[in-house]
This record gives sequence, structure tokens and C-alpha cells, in this order.
Amino acid sequence: MPGHKIFFIIENPKERMEYVRFFENLGFLVDTTPEGSEAFSCLVEKKPDITIADLSTPGFSPIEFLEKINASALACQTLVITAEPVVEHAVTLMKLGAFDYLVKPFEMEQLDLCVKRALALQKKQEKPEPILFPQTRKVKIITQDKDIQKLLSLADRVAKSSASVLIQGESGTGKELFAKYIHEKSDRVNRPFIAVNCAALPENLLESELFGHEKGAFTGAISRKIGKFELAHRGTLFLDEITEMQFHLQAKLLRVLQEKEIDRVGGIAPVEVDVRVLATTNRDAKEAVENGDFREDLFYRLNTIPLVIPPLRHRRGDIEILSLYFIQKYCKIDGRHVKGLTKQASAILDAHLFSGNVRELENIIHRAVLLADSDLIEPENLMLDTPESDDLHPIRSESGDAETEAGSLRQMEEKMIYKALDQTEGNRTHAAKILGISVRTLRNKLNEYKENI
Repeated sequence: MPGHKIFFIIENPKERMEYVRFFENLGFLVDTTPEGSEAFSCLVEKKPDITIADLSTPGFSPIEFLEKINASALACQTLVITAEPVVEHAVTLMKLGAFDYLVKPFEMEQLDLCVKRALALQKKQEKPEPILFPQTRKVKIITQDKDIQKLLSLADRVAKSSASVLIQGESGTGKELFAKYIHEKSDRVNRPFIAVNCAALPENLLESELFGHEKGAFTGAISRKIGKFELAHRGTLFLDEITEMQFHLQAKLLRVLQEKEIDRVGGIAPVEVDVRVLATTNRDAKEAVENGDFREDLFYRLNTIPLVIPPLRHRRGDIEILSLYFIQKYCKIDGRHVKGLTKQASAILDAHLFSGNVRELENIIHRAVLLADSDLIEPENLMLDTPESDDLHPIRSESGDAETEAGSLRQMEEKMIYKALDQTEGNRTHAAKILGISVRTLRNKLNEYKENI
């Protein structure tokens, strides 16, 4: 779109010149300033069609700048760029009229596309639909398993609805990947995808994290905090490990799903929100309801569309194609030249139990790619013990009789827990995910082992 004016507010001289050369070559008329304090006066003088402002520019106040544009008669679209994105800040700027919010590093062609979109909408005199974080990476779900393909087909059919989806499956099966897949296929794809791990935060912090709080609502609340529900407005909120949420918070969540409004902690009036909720759990949700850990009414509200992802050991046909995919992925990342696996290495993977599912397979392949001395991964590169299937046989005494099943299972359970902790360098949250149990259950098991010493 030659002849249009672009105004850059950016301090870094190298970056500034790069932008100038790129857009001048496209036929744009370019002006710049390295001083944020002079930005608005320059804008009034130059009257550009597009302003691109770097938030790191000294003296630049984006909120004040946008408020002045709104109060003036200037017809100028503003694009904000930053190397340190803050979701709360992004939401505020978009509400004030910023057309887009780009996170560095990005390709110049991506910036050019945003500029052209802004100019096209300006020409039509339409109000632009803001994009908080443009989708630059498409979700890939690699499978040849018929059950997974049926789940993907179901996800495609319901993606454009506003229905809640409950995704169940063991840790590492790809529940979050499915959630992102649904978001990308939905009409909310150009809106935020906000993720919250319900098991990773204490009860008091989770409430504030989800619903926000007002200044002075509790000790330490020195300013208003916008919660994840408000940040996900018109987008998708992903609630991971939903069955670990405390009971009274489940009641508040149910109200939000029913009334489409939230109450900030310490707030005096409800705030309307338009959010599509996708939730996951690595537990049997119905069993959690029967045990009294999870509200039945919330379960049915979330379970509008149920997706149950089978573990990797039940879809062993995916092990080979996933292994090859991860080999290609990490060869590209780490500059390696591995082409595949030997037959012996493939056989070992095929016999492996994969308690950590696809996530465990990915970690094994990444390690093997780094350790491989040739273009094929050897068994020793996998760094696995003897096939896990051996661990399923009960330990036999000298008389040849099997020990009690309970004793054998306890030993295997303890071994797997400590193995997972070793793999995650003692991180209990990550270890619990690999094992497919809650952090609370893991903590109780560890305390039990200490008492038996």
C-alpha cells in the first residue's frame, strides 16, 4: 500500500533503521522518533495512518498516548510491540484502542501483514477486531489411531460452539494439546487462550488468580488485580487439573458458567465475562464425584462435551510415528542428523509401559537424539532399564511361590514414584503429572514411605 504514512516510536537505532528500510522499500512514507515524550506532538504534526510503538522507548506512556488519540480527531491505528509481554497490560491497551499487540521477536512480514490489515479496516471505516496474541504456530496432533481420530473429529464438530469441554486422560496423553486444538478451530482463535493449573496454586491464591481482587481486599492487595476470567474475555480459559480445585471454589466456578459473570475478591459488583471453558483432569471425574471431591452439578456443567484420551500403551501403533516425529523435531532444534531407530531400539520402545505417555516418549527420544553416535538410535541411547513388562511379574521367593499381589504392587508403586521424582529432579508437580496422580496423592504416598522406614 504505497503512499501511506507510518510513524515509529522506537529508541534502538539499529531496529529503527531496519524498520525504515523495510517499509520504505514497500513504498511507505516513514517517520520516526526515539523519544517517547515527543511521540504525541510528532503524531499531531505528521498525521500518519499507522503508529508502531515499542513499549521500551524511554518516556513513552502507551496508556496516556492512546487516551490522547481517543480524545483527538486523529484517524490513526496504533500497533504496540514489546519483548516483555504482560497479559494484563495487553488487555488494557486493547481496550483503549490499540489495533494489535505483537511480541518480539517476530518476522518483518508478520508486522507488514498487521499494518495492511489495519489500513484495510481503516479504509472501510470499520472498528478493528483486536488480536491479542496472533497464532503463529498450529497445533499438531500426530496419530494413526482410530480412537484418537474419532476424538479429533468430535473436537472439530464442537469447536465453534460455546459448549464447555471436559478432557480426561492420564498425564502426558496430550490433554492440553487437545484444548489448544479446539481453541484454534473455534471462532475465538484470535482471542486469548489463558491457562491455569488448579493444582499448582494454594486455595487463597487460586481464587484471586481466577476471579481477580480489588485493592485492599486482603493483606498485600495493594492494587486491583484482573483475574484470568477477565483476561480470557471473548477467548478461551483452560483449567488444568480441575478436580484438584477446592470445593468452595467449585461453587464459584459453577456460578460463573451459569451466570456469565464473576465477582472479584473484595468487589462490590459483578463483572460480565464471555469465556469458553475447557477443563482437564487426570483422574476419573465420576469417581471424584462419588468420593465427594468434586461437585456433581459442576461435573455435568463441564462435561457437556466429554473427551477421554486413551493412554499411549493402548494405542501402540502411534509409538513409531510419534518417535519419528520427535526425532525430526529435535534434530532440527539441536542440529543433529538422526534418521530413525534400529530394530532393537524400536522393540524396546514397543515393550515400554510409558507411564508418562506421550510426554515420556518425547523426553526419551530427545535424550536419544542427543546421545546417538550414528544416524540411527541404538538401545543404549534410550537409557531405559530392562523392559518394564518385567516389573509386572511378582517377585518370587526361594520356594518359587509368588509374593502377595499387594506387596508386589506396593514395591512397584514406590519404584515408579521415585523414578518419576528422579526424572523431574524432585519437582512433585511434574512427577505427579507423569504418574497420572494428584500432587496431594503423591505427597501422601511419600509421607507413607517415610513412616515405614
